[in-house]
Amino acid sequence: MADDFITQVNEEMQAQRLRAMARRIGAVVGVVAVIGAIGGGVWGWNSHARHAAQQAASARYFTATTALSDPKHDAAATQKATATFQDLAEHGPVGVRSYAALRLADLQSQAGQTDAALKTWQGVADDNAAEPALRDMARYMSLNARTASADPKTLRPGYEALAQGGGAWASLAQEGLVALDLRAGATADQQKEARRILTQIVGSENATEGVRARAQALLETFGDAG
Repeated sequence: MADDFITQVNEEMQAQRLRAMARRIGAVVGVVAVIGAIGGGVWGWNSHARHAAQQAASARYFTATTALSDPKHDAAATQKATATFQDLAEHGPVGVRSYAALRLADLQSQAGQTDAALKTWQGVADDNAAEPALRDMARYMSLNARTASADPKTLRPGYEALAQGGGAWASLAQEGLVALDLRAGATADQQKEARRILTQIVGSENATEGVRARAQALLETFGDAG
């Protein structure tokens, strides 16, 4: 009898432990489920919020761009658009930020605010979240804005990096190198290098028709028409 009693007690204790374990497991599963539901809700809300912010920023960008495209736009419209691009460049979502910054830099350059434009272009070039093509565009625009005044030695590495990197800005970067080589006082070796690059541009399938045409025209001034 004693053995039977002990056996029953042990079985009851084991059953209680199993029930307790089941309750703990159930509680854990419940917590995980609640956390998962909350996490899913937060992710969904964040996704929705990001999408809404993207749409709102895009609408502001296109409104400002449209205002500037109006031939009748005045100084007030330009100032308002500039303020919009400035705000989007500093606080806008990734998908719009770089485009707004590039438009802002263009307006700054047109207004003679070269230092401000260079700073804005550099901001896009340094933005790891920006599209590579836009970062290259910012680098090119910054180099191009300084081509006529800066020391060629400081600009050449930037143009060479763009030219060697390929992509949409490679042929324009090659044009930049030609411009450096054909500045006043160019040596015979620099002119020879310029002709080499121009010939390369003319034969490039990636260069646009306009870039090839300009290269061909320059070659003709050297008597190297193809």
